[in-house]
Amino acid sequence: MAQVAKKVVVDLFYDVVSPYSYIAFEALTRYNHEWKNMKLQLKPVYLAGIMAGSSNVPPGSNRAKARYMNRDLPRMAKYFALPFKYPANMRKVMFEKGTKQAQRFLAAASRECPQHLEQLSRELFLRMWVKDEDVTTDESLKEAGKRAGIPENELSTLVSIVANDEVKQSLKDTTQTALDYGAFGAPTYVVHLHDGPVMLFGLDRLFLLAHYLGNQWQPTSPGVQVEAKI
Repeated sequence: MAQVAKKVVVDLFYDVVSPYSYIAFEALTRYNHEWKNMKLQLKPVYLAGIMAGSSNVPPGSNRAKARYMNRDLPRMAKYFALPFKYPANMRKVMFEKGTKQAQRFLAAASRECPQHLEQLSRELFLRMWVKDEDVTTDESLKEAGKRAGIPENELSTLVSIVANDEVKQSLKDTTQTALDYGAFGAPTYVVHLHDGPVMLFGLDRLFLLAHYLGNQWQPTSPGVQVEAKI
């Protein structure tokens, strides 16, 4: 009998506040089905904590980088066949409201109902980067959970424990794990190869991930389109 090859674990550290994380998340969840030798593990983190812990600053704080990103993100979304729309007030959404509650919500889901984590993450990304909807209130989180197919009883539990010390610590621990691997932003992904973990940063390193896994790289799986249900 032929021996089944062991899957390579790939940790994806992400925050829904990051538009590049949105695109990387969709690409990697697609390829988690296409690449039979990859085991994708979703790791929600708090990006502000990573930035502070690595003494980094948001790229949008640099005028030249901000101008570039304004053009680059729609191009990259189109390349990956994804819907994308900037929030009407991006500074308020990203820097005033933030995503601490949303990331704690995802941390709670990772602990309590991991089977729903992928779709819940997708719904929160869509609220941020397609629909221009809130991700900070209990009502917003519940709406995302409903659209992710989480049963009402589980959803009520998730919302009720977002502020629990255990959930807060879980998010802090995962954020620190990313920092320990050398993270300084998002998306960060770690490939657990036989000779040790390799940390990769940014949407533009997905081709290198494919190389490490011995897989062919292309931006989208055949026939795959992600549509926002608005």
